[in-house]
Amino acid sequence: MRLWCYTVYTLLITRGKIVDGTGSPPFKGCLAVEGDKIVFVGRGEECRELDAKKIIDAEGLYVAPGFIDLHSHFDETIIMYPQAESALLQGITTGVGGNCGFSLAPLTEWWLWSFWDEEVFQKIYPYKYYPASVVVPLDEVKPLLKEVLGLEIKWSSFKEYIEYLESLGIGINLALQVGHNTVRAQVMGRDYRRRAKNEEIAEMKRLVEEAMEAGAVGFSTGLDYEPGAHADTEEIVELAKIVARYGGLYSTHWRRTGVRREASRALPAKIRGVLEAVEVGERAGVKVEISHILPGYVVYPDNEELWRVAARETLKVVEEGQRKGIDVGFDVIPTSTGGVFKVRYLASLLAPWLRGAGSLERLGHLLRAEDFRREVRQGILEGRVFHLNPLHLEEQSKHIVIVKTEFSEVKGLNLREAAAKLNMTVVDAILEILAQDPRTEIEVLKSPEVHEAALEELVKHPSSSVVTDTFVLNMKWELKVPPYYLPHPNTYGCFPRFIRKFVVEKKLLSVEEAIKKITSIPAMRAGIKNRGLLKPGYFADIVVFDLNTLDHPLTGDPRVQPRGIRYVIVNGAIAVENGRITGIRAGRVLLRGENV
Repeated sequence: MRLWCYTVYTLLITRGKIVDGTGSPPFKGCLAVEGDKIVFVGRGEECRELDAKKIIDAEGLYVAPGFIDLHSHFDETIIMYPQAESALLQGITTGVGGNCGFSLAPLTEWWLWSFWDEEVFQKIYPYKYYPASVVVPLDEVKPLLKEVLGLEIKWSSFKEYIEYLESLGIGINLALQVGHNTVRAQVMGRDYRRRAKNEEIAEMKRLVEEAMEAGAVGFSTGLDYEPGAHADTEEIVELAKIVARYGGLYSTHWRRTGVRREASRALPAKIRGVLEAVEVGERAGVKVEISHILPGYVVYPDNEELWRVAARETLKVVEEGQRKGIDVGFDVIPTSTGGVFKVRYLASLLAPWLRGAGSLERLGHLLRAEDFRREVRQGILEGRVFHLNPLHLEEQSKHIVIVKTEFSEVKGLNLREAAAKLNMTVVDAILEILAQDPRTEIEVLKSPEVHEAALEELVKHPSSSVVTDTFVLNMKWELKVPPYYLPHPNTYGCFPRFIRKFVVEKKLLSVEEAIKKITSIPAMRAGIKNRGLLKPGYFADIVVFDLNTLDHPLTGDPRVQPRGIRYVIVNGAIAVENGRITGIRAGRVLLRGENV
């Protein structure tokens, strides 16, 4: 194709290394945009006579499709942060929301607690260990959502929520799934700790169908969270059949840990959750996405080769499903520390007692009382805290490092080392450190559920996408009530760090393989049309980055901008220029089956 020199395009990107999302090797060339579409991608001599109103010289830089996050929770918070700053600055132009069974619609009579609304929830429904119910009357929550978070609920149905987002104006494209937890809450209210009746399943099916008709790209479950955890496979299959009729995606946070309340004293048979996901795909005839997959087997204590075996054996279940003709894929969080939040304070590990005390300082003061310390110690040893399982604490303590404290004897040590130095058990060492300095800060370097070796096996698999599993937030967000979480670093730098780690440092993937996992593969899985590739006729969602500097820290305060992202273009509009937000909100709600 020859473009005449007198044509002046909206935007021209020249001299960049174009990695087009197909998995083909990069090539030096140019890309022309007219309006919201890519109209030309060329090489060498084809680029010499082009002109545009705006020209970006990408010499020494890579030009890729805008990153697509297949597993996000952007839809839950974008109404408060419509600029989508944390996503745009790391090159994300499209997010798929409504994951893990949580969506902000439909809302009829009930509100479902979802982590980010903790400040509101604790004001109305205080709790020490775990909420009595995660489903609460919508009318009771609405006033405080507006007062505390500035969030005004102006919708009920899924269609109305889409219309609200479109009227708001958002910084990124957003495709929506309808969440099973949300739907089950609307139908069953607070009486959700049981199997659903046939008439209740029929009503859930009606709500799912309404969402699919409105443009949802799929349906998700969160089978470690209430109320969805109480559903049986039959219920999920019936709902997934509705999704299959529309050619939608079934995304599942598979059964892995069970409801996250008290610490489990039994070894979870995690692989059954992967098998159930594949079974739903087969019985419902639906496309399945296994969300943020991890090894389906317990490896304890850590052993690198056993972790690799556990990951490979888990992948065999997926591959067997694919051989049977089931359309099953999976995505991976590319860090060993999970996704949604970051634990900043050592005291946050004692969340029930921190809530009771009301502040870090008050908890430290109370821990000087032997009877209170005895109560906390007993609670931990009885397994009252999900994230402090006494059976695993000795191993887990190796991966929790004390980075800031006034108790100088333990600074820089992990909890196991600190316990040895203080000649105490790990539990008693935690209590003593907090009595000395309740504002002690930590870094949790690894989740007990995964190892870097397992991550490598999962990430390099040709069926995998890479995802953030985060909310969209601004650069200042923090949870202002106990346990005082910060956003997870993936909120701000998941994709830059993924490319740095797996392409530049580990050399596990080529740059074109890595880009494919965050562009065309997620677009294909979610059924998003004309995005995820740099190709004429496709929408102009583009990111320009410097591979040499691309990165974001995994430790320290996560609320910093990633390095190396130079330009982010959304639907032809420059949303990030020279690493800075322009303020343009050019995102769209992407409806299933529509070319928008």
